[in-house]
Amino acid sequence: MLKLATILLIGSGAAIYLNTQVLKDDQPVEFISRVSLETNCELDLNSFALKNLTTGKIAPFKHGEAFIRAARDHELKVVMAPKYSLVSMDGEEFIAEPNLDVFQDCSKEVTLSNIFDSMNNQFGQKD
Repeated sequence: MLKLATILLIGSGAAIYLNTQVLKDDQPVEFISRVSLETNCELDLNSFALKNLTTGKIAPFKHGEAFIRAARDHELKVVMAPKYSLVSMDGEEFIAEPNLDVFQDCSKEVTLSNIFDSMNNQFGQKD
């Protein structure tokens, strides 16, 4: 009986140790990432959104900030807000952190012309 109690005690201790140390280290810790956006674009900051490329979730920027659930191994990307679904943009990509300051460069002629061409296609007059 003493041997059985000792085995159960050791087994319970090992299970608790594995649960608190080993298993939790393998699982990514999620957090809410606060991303501040600055651009040199001629578009309002509310025209942009933040996409978690790992989960596919999208969070809009409001007053230059977006909040999105992520983990440290997730990749985030600046995209156009969902209400501009026909407008495409190849935004900045970065690894998630709890607090990030991101700069979206629209001075690249190709990027800027692509944004305006897409907007003209979506909102321009139809012949």
